[in-house]
Amino acid sequence: MNIKLCIAVLAVSASLMTGCGAISYPEMTDDAITFEMGTFKNPENDKDLFGTLEYNGRTYIAFGTVNNSFNDTYIDKCIGYIVNDEDPQDKNRRVYTLAGDADQNFLIDYDNTVKLMYQPDFWRAIDTKGKEIDIPGYIDDLGYDFWK
Repeated sequence: MNIKLCIAVLAVSASLMTGCGAISYPEMTDDAITFEMGTFKNPENDKDLFGTLEYNGRTYIAFGTVNNSFNDTYIDKCIGYIVNDEDPQDKNRRVYTLAGDADQNFLIDYDNTVKLMYQPDFWRAIDTKGKEIDIPGYIDDLGYDFWK
């Protein structure tokens, strides 16, 4: 019985290490946007600073991460990459839109070079603060004071 358990554990470990079940993010297109990080100061707390992304006339700040599970069907497309100040040729930190988010209230930030156990970050448009919007169940609100 112990041998079967060991084999099962090894099989699961091997599948995790080889990327079985890994999310396949869409490729970046030729018309990709170059995102420069900005800064947003919470008007209610001067010490509360956020990095920002600007997209389609809207400002986005950090909101959350993955809650339990996330898969390819939640991703719409890659719209660009975030500039790495230390290496301007690095285009690996990609920005994606969410499938089913017609109002584009959220963006995804994901470093496509990190494969094992890396979770994407979700950015939320600041003009949605205080509004009733649909927050997908796979997004875990990180509890930043600005969003309260």
